[in-house]
Parts: sequence; structure tokens; C-alpha cells
Amino acid sequence: MDRLESTLCTFGRSLSDIPLLLTDRMKNVFPPLLVLGVLLFALYQTRYKKPETTEEKVNPAYLEHTKKHTASHIQEELDRLHTDAYVKNYIVNVIKHGSNQFNFKGGEMEGGFVSSKDAPKVACHVLSLSGKKCEEPYPEDAAMFYTSVCGGCHGDDGKGLGGTYPDLTRKTLLGIEKREEFLKSLLYR
Repeated sequence: MDRLESTLCTFGRSLSDIPLLLTDRMKNVFPPLLVLGVLLFALYQTRYKKPETTEEKVNPAYLEHTKKHTASHIQEELDRLHTDAYVKNYIVNVIKHGSNQFNFKGGEMEGGFVSSKDAPKVACHVLSLSGKKCEEPYPEDAAMFYTSVCGGCHGDDGKGLGGTYPDLTRKTLLGIEKREEFLKSLLYR
């Protein structure tokens, strides 16, 4: 103890100053040690720790539902896929519920911009943009609904503002193409 006291006295300190000296040093040393510890932990997590495997849980009701999808059911939908009635129904569903299956620059489309009553009118107008026709004539206000609600993103001409949003004038809409790929994958697996 005498040696420590004599060393401390040389620097003008006493034994009672030791806690203060340690806390001053800790203030300077602790932050870099903390950063080093976090970096070492991150390195360990990324390099040496194996990711936990999570078993994908499938809803039993979904499994029951997929058992009903026989090849004939899938082929039947593939046969109807490009009909005007199927495409109109697809458009009505997108108008009502929205769509986020494509990564367009403009982002996802939220549903409900048009009432359920007016959605079929707008869908008929969208069909006309690609040269298709609705079974029943649609009112002239359908174009007005489209222009005021949909035209801001898809453009009044339906071309999607240079790829920012889906082009609605395509012969086959992207959502129909995606559905066709999916159904064919089920059929030919």
C-alpha cells in the first residue's frame, strides 16, 4: 500500500482519488469497448451462427381447398382466362380490392376508389381501352369515372404513364398473364 501511496503522491493524488481516476478512464474507454462488443456480436451472428429453420405452416383449410383443384378445374379456368367476361371480373376485383402483385414505380394500387356499384362500369371502359367489349353496354359516365379516378395513374389513354403504372391497353393484362403462368405451373407439375 505504501508503494501505491507514494506513486499517487508523486502525481499529487491520494488513495481516495482512485475511484475518480477509474471513472475518468472508463468514460474514455467504455464507448469504444461497447462498439467493439457490438461489432464482434454482429460478426458472430453473420458468420458463425446458423439461421434457425422455421417450418412453413400451411392452413389446413387451404390444403383442403387445393385438393379440389383437379386438372380439369385448372384447365377449365385456363380456357376461360382470356374471355372478356373473365377479364372484366378480374378488373372489377382489382378495382374493389386493389393489387400489389407488381413492383411498379408508382407503388401498389389500393382498392375501393370506386364504389362496388360503379366498378363494373369502369371495368367495361378499361376493357374498351384494349379493344375488348362488355356483354352489356356501359353508360357514358364510365369514361368520366375512369378519367377522374384511374386516369391520374394509368393516364387518360390507359398506357400507364411510361411504365410508372400498369398499361391497361395491353391485349393481355399483366395480372391475367401472371394467373395463366400460375395455373400452368399447377397443371404441369
